[in-house]
Amino acid sequence: MQYGNSTTVLLLRNALLSLNSSSICHVHWLQMFVALLVLTVCIFPYWRTPNGINAPFAGYRLPWEPPLLVQMRYVFNASSMIREGYAKWKDSLFQISRYDGDILIVPPRYLDDLHNKSQEELSAIHGLIRNFGGIYSGITLLEENDVAIRALQTKITPNLAKLCDDMRDEFQYCLDTDFPACRDWTSVSVHPLFLKAVQRITHRIFVGLPLCRDPQWVQATSEHAHYATMIQIAIRSVPKFFQPLLNFCLPWPWKNAACVREAKNALILEMQRRRDLEKVDSFDYIKSNDLLQAVMEMSSPGDKDSQLDVVAQIMLTMNTIAGHSTAASGANALFDMVSHSKYIEVLREEALQVFRHVKLRVTKQALGDLRKLDSFLRESQRHNPLSLLGFFRVVLDPAGITLQDGTHVPYNTLLCVAPHAISNDPDVVEDPTSFNGLRYYEQRCRDASQEKKHQYATTDKSHLHFGYGIWACPGRFLASDMLKVILTMLLLQYDIRSPEGAKRPVASHFHEFPLFDINTPLLIKRRNDSLV
Repeated sequence: MQYGNSTTVLLLRNALLSLNSSSICHVHWLQMFVALLVLTVCIFPYWRTPNGINAPFAGYRLPWEPPLLVQMRYVFNASSMIREGYAKWKDSLFQISRYDGDILIVPPRYLDDLHNKSQEELSAIHGLIRNFGGIYSGITLLEENDVAIRALQTKITPNLAKLCDDMRDEFQYCLDTDFPACRDWTSVSVHPLFLKAVQRITHRIFVGLPLCRDPQWVQATSEHAHYATMIQIAIRSVPKFFQPLLNFCLPWPWKNAACVREAKNALILEMQRRRDLEKVDSFDYIKSNDLLQAVMEMSSPGDKDSQLDVVAQIMLTMNTIAGHSTAASGANALFDMVSHSKYIEVLREEALQVFRHVKLRVTKQALGDLRKLDSFLRESQRHNPLSLLGFFRVVLDPAGITLQDGTHVPYNTLLCVAPHAISNDPDVVEDPTSFNGLRYYEQRCRDASQEKKHQYATTDKSHLHFGYGIWACPGRFLASDMLKVILTMLLLQYDIRSPEGAKRPVASHFHEFPLFDINTPLLIKRRNDSLV
């Protein structure tokens, strides 16, 4: 019984041991009935049943293979299953079976139809929550309150030009506070460096000074994001019936709850401080230019949404889904620079030219002029995606939705695309296996009309790592500017190389997520001619 979990095997074993082994003829009919009943109860829920979708399944080795086996295999072999499905059915629909249910993978030709559907029909937020662990994700508040996402889209992204100095200032503070002196070649673990840097800048943009530098706040929110991620991965790694028990037994939910309490208390005090200052000095009080202030102003006065406890929970929800992905993108980009070292001087020279032109100030225009670095980030993302799947949506229309070719997708279906498979398809991207850091810079130079199409933060049907349409990742423009600030300051202040004989870390996959040694180091040394 290789397809069952330990509980299933134990139940079957006890039932079978109750049989009289001396002769099948002597088996009592009640014992036989109990054994068959246990077998049926344990196996039936995991046998593939019609779900109303006319699309083949990838990952099945035999037509009659129990889905539980396939779901178990997905945890460790998701990449091969997605690759198999795309190779066979890249222009049509196909499905993959996971512990949290079957997912429908759609080709890019359906995207225009899908992204134009209303959130009442096809929900991006429900897709994010479902893929993040459902009721155990810690972000279910987004189902009923998306004010923070709207604030990010309408208040922060349009005003990123005003936040460039804050990003530079906060990263310099990170270098001075968290980074070794590096007067000689020093071994530095890259991913923890980027995680700390991204978290500090994110906190500065989200909650502003002085809270963003409060040690207790930084620790509580950092641990909160870590525990939430661990819970997500653990919950998705077991069958649904086992998830409540696992969630109860794991230490992370309890630790996470303590972090949430501490962080919420700090946020509530900060919000109360701001409201008190505004009341006392309403004429001279200058409001903070951060996400917290935007959420406070966009929450309807007197409603539940404006209560301090609710606003605090909203901000912590945003903290959960921000940070780790941007940090991983930055670490991957730096590893790619060192692995393809010819680009280091190319990108450093571009940064010198751009920032000398603006007298070494970090401006939105200067970050936009870093076109080679922008191309490098996009190419690094193409080779090292943060997920093999994206554009998650859940069908909310009770009647289901009908695609442009008449295909019906039932209610509650989780659908997505396979961005990595698409952007590594030779029919989509020329010579996809080679790393060309200037690939998109060259395309922008060749065709001025396609200038915006090939930018790092721009989505199109050949590059879907940030999603697609109006519900593409709302923080991608902030992430782009943040990574450019971090990488240019590193390039201009430090020399960077690999340890002798070291190779770029190669990621395996756990579920659809990359998994690599986060403590992989690089050698870093302070430059004598640093300009910033």
